[in-house]
Amino acid sequence: SGCELLRFHPAIEVATSSHQAGAAVGYEVKVDVPQNEETEGLATPDVRDTEVTLPEGTVLSPSAANGLTSCSDAQFGLKVRAKGDCPSASKVGTVRIATPLLSSPLTGSVYVGAPECSPCSPAQAGAGGMVRVFVEAEGSGVVIKQAGHTKINQGTGQLTTVFTEMPQAPVSDIQLTLQQGPQAPLVNPNSCGGAIATARLTPWSTTTAAEISAPPIPIEGCSPQGFAPTFQAGRTKSARAGAFTGFAVTLSRQEGEQSLAGVSVTTPAGLLGVLKSVEQCAAAQADAGTCPQGSLIGSGTITLGPGSAPLTIGGGRVYLTGPYRGKPFGLSIVTPAQAGPFVLTGNAGNGTEVVRASIAVDPRTSALTVESDPLPQALNGVPLDIRTITVDVNREGFIFNPTNCDPMTVTGSATSATGSVAGLSYPLQSSDCALLPFKPKFTAVTQGKASKKNGASLHVRVTSGKGQANIAKVKVNLPVQLPSRLSTLQKACTDHVFDANPASCPAASVVGRAIAVTPLLAHPLTGPAYLVSHAGAAFPDLEIVLQGEGITLILDGNTKIKKGITSSTFKAVPDAPVSSFDLVLPQGPHSVLAAFGSLCAGNLNMPTLITGQNGAVVKQTTKIAATGCPKHKASKKKRKR
Repeated sequence: SGCELLRFHPAIEVATSSHQAGAAVGYEVKVDVPQNEETEGLATPDVRDTEVTLPEGTVLSPSAANGLTSCSDAQFGLKVRAKGDCPSASKVGTVRIATPLLSSPLTGSVYVGAPECSPCSPAQAGAGGMVRVFVEAEGSGVVIKQAGHTKINQGTGQLTTVFTEMPQAPVSDIQLTLQQGPQAPLVNPNSCGGAIATARLTPWSTTTAAEISAPPIPIEGCSPQGFAPTFQAGRTKSARAGAFTGFAVTLSRQEGEQSLAGVSVTTPAGLLGVLKSVEQCAAAQADAGTCPQGSLIGSGTITLGPGSAPLTIGGGRVYLTGPYRGKPFGLSIVTPAQAGPFVLTGNAGNGTEVVRASIAVDPRTSALTVESDPLPQALNGVPLDIRTITVDVNREGFIFNPTNCDPMTVTGSATSATGSVAGLSYPLQSSDCALLPFKPKFTAVTQGKASKKNGASLHVRVTSGKGQANIAKVKVNLPVQLPSRLSTLQKACTDHVFDANPASCPAASVVGRAIAVTPLLAHPLTGPAYLVSHAGAAFPDLEIVLQGEGITLILDGNTKIKKGITSSTFKAVPDAPVSSFDLVLPQGPHSVLAAFGSLCAGNLNMPTLITGQNGAVVKQTTKIAATGCPKHKASKKKRKR
């Protein structure tokens, strides 16, 4: 009885090894419990429960998990009187306990206890099941052990460590010192001012806790955070033109810069992949991080945390997926959600964190743009502080180099968590383009029987063999016998309608159809050929829209007519391998070509100039074969007798 007469006035002090904002720091927490040592007085009640909440903004450091292990319950031996056997790699600090019962303080270590969950959910981390603290102190033949839990606020990352049911023994002060240096477990707030830690101490004499606050910790050095991440991109194997290679990109930010929140990378034209060789992961599997092995195209690595020794997490996997966010392809980048002894559920719920990305194909150049979804900023309440991201597309026989050796650039942009945008750029250049053969074959056929009503037809075909430089430009001059049809040219689609949606162009502007076979895809690309008028141009262009497997490519043929001869020039053919390309401009009421004179009489010659991506040129006079022409009968001569 008489517990209400006991006086209990604890105090708390907190000190850090540095006052620099955002720095990894060592922490010292000291709880004082003044003892009444008067012989005739009442004793100070013993501490039963201790709850210490660090300042808001003071969070766990991912760097601390670098090489960290945990101490199991069996190794610690909470209910065993003898000293435990925790691994040295689980030690994160020291402890000092003073008691009036002993002449000297007890000293010992602070260890990371094995999590009570694996993987741990955000709820379990918030309840203290993920981060446990083991305290062991000894002296004068006495061993004291205490297990605690650190609760992580899932909204702010604020930390509260709780020790319950402490031994009923007088303690005048408890001092916990957490290590400093590159692997310090805590990080200072990013905002400057006074950071205040609080505590709730409950004595054995009552259920009412004493709520106390420590003097403010000054946080300094809050200069405006910049955002200028560094960027590297390049091949991991051969740079030879047209050869298979690997391709890796690395994005890094300096400590103290704004955190990374997103990235977009555009590859140079011609750096492509053999899509038909890879199984495309389905959407549900991509979101869950459970894509099949057949869709694996690369690996990923990230580094997290402040200081000079951030945590590196390897073992990431990069999978090719089907359509994503309106783009024809996507990526599922799967990273293990594990740091030291801590395994997290991750957003996939299976111990992995999945970041999706879309892959767009430029319709004019075939260049690829990979754009990530927002990057996670925290897991289970622990800020990630992403320092470096590396993605390496290294599947054998997948990525290959451009056949153009002009200097090129990998471009892109990085976005910070506060909305800042930084441009990215890194040079890239293929080599040995001159060693590539360039021997395309170009043929043309027309139907000999033409009419004023239905005009004339033309079927051109281009083929190319394996291992050659890709085509860059094509120019043809149609023979005078195949002039452009003025009535059809006048029905061309306007460029603003075509750019908005080619399918909205009038039917009369569709003058042909094309099909392209490429070794990159399982199926050909096909589509219509339109006449499209551009402002300021004397004649409409021939625009060919090729589609297949979610990809759209547009070939622009610039048209000129001089002295009745139509010239068509495709100046920017994508640097992509094409086994065969067929363009058919048929006869009909809206045929683009007319016939001047008989197509069966005389030669139909078409000067042709084909330029390779490597600069090689094939110049020829293509003879247009006329089909359906009557055969000339040989004259019969009388035999002499």
